[in-house]
Amino acid sequence: MKRYSLDKFPETVLRPEVVAKHEMHRETLAPSISGYVNVGHRDTSIFDWLLRVFENLSLSTVDPKFMDSLAVIKTKFSMFVILLDDTVDNADKRNFDLYTELVKIPFHQEHCDSSRLSEDEAKYLEFSISLWNDIIKEVKSYPKYEKYRNAFEFDMQQIVNSMDYSKFVNVTPNAVNLLENGAYVHHAMIVLMQLDFDLMCSDGFDDKELGAMRELAYLSQKMARIGNVIGTYPRELVEEDMSSEALIRFRQDFGDIARRIENEERQDVRRYLEFEEELAKEWESQYSEARILSLKVKSIDMQRYLEERKFIQDAYRSLVEQF
Repeated sequence: MKRYSLDKFPETVLRPEVVAKHEMHRETLAPSISGYVNVGHRDTSIFDWLLRVFENLSLSTVDPKFMDSLAVIKTKFSMFVILLDDTVDNADKRNFDLYTELVKIPFHQEHCDSSRLSEDEAKYLEFSISLWNDIIKEVKSYPKYEKYRNAFEFDMQQIVNSMDYSKFVNVTPNAVNLLENGAYVHHAMIVLMQLDFDLMCSDGFDDKELGAMRELAYLSQKMARIGNVIGTYPRELVEEDMSSEALIRFRQDFGDIARRIENEERQDVRRYLEFEEELAKEWESQYSEARILSLKVKSIDMQRYLEERKFIQDAYRSLVEQF
């Protein structure tokens, strides 16, 4: 299992008052992490890494009294997305029968049926339901939940769509292409969902700017996806997840190397600097576009928002430097 070492985590601290409470947040997360250990596949260091990321992120309009809750809820929500994702991507973990029940949880939980699942699969489903209900209970307590509920439910559906796409291309690998991958997979980065949560806890946001803010968050989500690819591609190249943008791009741009990896070096996790440089250039191009889009939003501190985009990129780069 891949450990998420914090040795190279960015030293930058954007929310010192929240980061200072990291151990308190860890204690709040502890029951969920313990539950995940009983059913999940990933090293739990990923949740410490994610928590440290979310402790540094929030809109400038967020009421400070919700900052601790938001850091924890965003981490729990990421855990839920991981539980979905692990049933459709890696060949060793794929379980489409379980996935069919998991995707009912957000909107059709009453129809979840564990009768055809194994005992371990049923426990996985049970924990996922419990985790989702825990998340929703907290989110519904946010003061502007009802105002942004439609956005939350729409964005949740897009996350489900991204998982459905991953399932589709892993079942039908000849359908893989970069255009569709770029349209669907980035939703699993949950940047739009983070926006929804923050707005539910915000004062002073001009709702007339919601469209502009979602446009910026959508682009930021694609930027986060590039960061994620940079941070995880060495591992993804030796796995068999056809929804991996890294795998698709590598086959397209580095065909000879890709075939050698597939045929001879299946367990050899390595870095390819030319590939990283191409992704970094794409991220910089999108960051320049984000700076332009940010001029449309006046009620949120956009300088701070842009600093957060760089922080996320640095956090992902800290992962690839461990290979």
